[in-house]
Amino acid sequence: MSELPAALRPAWAEAVARIEAGRAADALPGLARLARAAPEFAPVWNDLGVALRRCGDPAAAEAATRRGLALPGGDTEAAFSNLGNVLRDRGRFAEAEAAFAAALARGGSPGTRYNAALLLRDRGRAAEALAMLAPALAARPDDPAWTWEAALMLLQAGDWPRGFAAYEARWRLKGVTPPSTGRPWWTGEPRRGRTLLVVGEQGMGDVIQFARFLPSIPDDGPVVLAVRRPLVRLLRAAPALARVAVTEASATPPPHDLLLPVMSLPRVLGATPDTLPPPLDFRVPEALLARAAAHLPPRDGRRRTGVVWAGSAGHRNDANRSAGLAAFLPLCADERRVLLSLQVGPRAADLARPGYAGFLADLAPAIDDFLDTAAFLRQIDDLIAVDTGIVHLAGSLGVPTTVLLPEACDWRWGAGTDATPWYASVRLARQRRQGDWASALAAATRADTT
Repeated sequence: MSELPAALRPAWAEAVARIEAGRAADALPGLARLARAAPEFAPVWNDLGVALRRCGDPAAAEAATRRGLALPGGDTEAAFSNLGNVLRDRGRFAEAEAAFAAALARGGSPGTRYNAALLLRDRGRAAEALAMLAPALAARPDDPAWTWEAALMLLQAGDWPRGFAAYEARWRLKGVTPPSTGRPWWTGEPRRGRTLLVVGEQGMGDVIQFARFLPSIPDDGPVVLAVRRPLVRLLRAAPALARVAVTEASATPPPHDLLLPVMSLPRVLGATPDTLPPPLDFRVPEALLARAAAHLPPRDGRRRTGVVWAGSAGHRNDANRSAGLAAFLPLCADERRVLLSLQVGPRAADLARPGYAGFLADLAPAIDDFLDTAAFLRQIDDLIAVDTGIVHLAGSLGVPTTVLLPEACDWRWGAGTDATPWYASVRLARQRRQGDWASALAAATRADTT
């Protein structure tokens, strides 16, 4: 390996320090100058690849990393591990696995093991991922990000007791603030009349999914559930929550003595996959059903199929889980269906593209909250959607639903099966390889004909 001239070493050290401080964008100009000044010095190319990846440019990151690997002495463990990371980002999982194998053959540091474990988890191989991560986690047992990833692997593998215990590490992640009202968190002890405030967290679909645990709370004191406005009417319409006071979350919480985030309920209640409660049901008022019916096309013998092609852009895995409207357009060739868009939020505007309105009837203007959505779901024949909040509502209502899943899907959908214990009416259509929505949609439509 060639040496970096002494005059350039301070600039290199400064660039590396900026990357380590989370300022990759600030490191890029200096690394680019170093790459031009010392093009045969492999570590600079590797660092440039790291910085480009952190700045969201995986194609350039791959090019820089491969340039460093091709140089004498550049085929290091760190370089192969970084290549595995960028290939994972790009959805090229088989190539990424080969890169991590090369990295592991050159040492197998905790960082490499962590990176390789994430890929194995993405590929649905939770047991292998946990075995890969275990030695690394032993070296950094107090790292919340590593513990959080271990939690997702444990949950994917069905080990709920250990998984939900480790899942509490989410509150120690960088940028995450745990709910705090000055009251202690409930640990499952008898409440003896004390009021428990359960607060929503993460996505609204998560709240719908995990609200099923609320009826399992012992009836020894009042329970209040604070959630975002679009969920309030829906959860008030759940007969199983008759003893739960559902309120809109606000900066000033209602009076209470104990606090708990909703996704901590399985841990506190000791839930396991074998003791999973059924989903909530929801009573939709007749007036809402009639209002929704007025927006639906008349029955003409075709199947009314709802579609949703994107989730919230703020989700950590949204780049993988949201397919986009174009991926759903092949459904338009099925003369047995009339397609109904239940897509809400910014991505509902995808239908504004010239000519697209002819493919689907847009129901978003008639939807203000999840109870409005429930009124439509009660009157369609099936739903085909990506992994977002509506699938939890549809599954709760017993609507035949197909969820299109990326290869790197969320822990709750498991791996290697088209069924889920969470909802009896939900089928899972998985990509054959990362980014291949055509294969997922083909699996969804093929099941309709068998």
